[in-house]
Amino acid sequence: MAAAVDSPFVRRVLVVLGLVAAFLVVGLLAWRGITALLVTFAGLLLAVFLRSLAQLVQRWWKLGDLAALAVVCVALLLATGAGALLLASPLQTQGAALIDELPKASADLKDTINGLPLGQRVLARVTSPDGGGAPSAVRVVSVLSGLVSVLGNLLLVLFVGLFLAAEPGLYVRGVVRLLPLAARPRVTEVLGECGEKLQMWLVGRAGLMAVVSVLTWIGLMVLGIPLALALAAIAGLLTFIPNFGPIIAAVPAMLLALTQSPMQAVYVGALYLGIQTIESYTLEPYVMRKADDLPPALAIASQLFLGVTLGAMGLILATPLLVVVYLLVQRLYVEDVLGDRLAHDTDGEAAGSTSVASLGTPSLGARG
Repeated sequence: MAAAVDSPFVRRVLVVLGLVAAFLVVGLLAWRGITALLVTFAGLLLAVFLRSLAQLVQRWWKLGDLAALAVVCVALLLATGAGALLLASPLQTQGAALIDELPKASADLKDTINGLPLGQRVLARVTSPDGGGAPSAVRVVSVLSGLVSVLGNLLLVLFVGLFLAAEPGLYVRGVVRLLPLAARPRVTEVLGECGEKLQMWLVGRAGLMAVVSVLTWIGLMVLGIPLALALAAIAGLLTFIPNFGPIIAAVPAMLLALTQSPMQAVYVGALYLGIQTIESYTLEPYVMRKADDLPPALAIASQLFLGVTLGAMGLILATPLLVVVYLLVQRLYVEDVLGDRLAHDTDGEAAGSTSVASLGTPSLGARG
């Protein structure tokens, strides 16, 4: 019996079973704590953003890591305060008006649909039989609990991002020390490449968000749509979500335009479609070509999967998370395990390395 247990085949089977059991346990724990993992990844994105700005400061003023990070944090606080003073009042006024107007626009749309024979059937199926909904007290408690959860997550993202940005090398070395000695240099290199990819993705996406905000604001002003500033801010923020963000942003604008006339809603839809076309086929290929080489179908599938399973946070973080996972699979599995050396874009790699190196200090993957 002992000889049978000591046989190589039995040992292999036991090792495989142990690995499968460990994988299932880790997967179950990760799934139960998926919100914490997403919050941590959001903090990592914030850290990459802060480190990128700190590297620019170091390039200009030759400061140390912590001093440059402190300058960035103070500058961001001052910029936020100045922006709040300049834009808080109009945004608050327009935001409050938008919240008041959207239910009216939804009611007008419902009346328009109800006026059609087919629309009456559709509304009869989607409307709840009791015609009511949750009691007011339950809705208030639900909204308050959701708000507390969002604020708590934002606070956690802020702290995680600050700690990671202050000492990125400490956490990278802690992860690398869990691996065999022979694998540590390669993993450190790949983690550094992940940091550079996220850095370029964030910079490119921030530029697109700014351009979309300005174009949307100008277009809505030309069309005479009220609350143009608030709608433009929504469009810019939702540009962070590729593919689905512009569609979500167009909904409140078209509903608000519908209160003026159906043709205004058509014009607004055409405006958002035009801006999305300019972004997708002109700006995005140029701005994101060094940072986002994801297959489009894979990106959309990941957004759908994480959006359906994890909600809004999964949809928001799906694309940057896929950037990291895609790169890890390419480097650590396809190249290192399978031995299939992928043909890298040498010009792109050189341009990306130059752009990152020119910022002054290593990225998250290097020693901090």
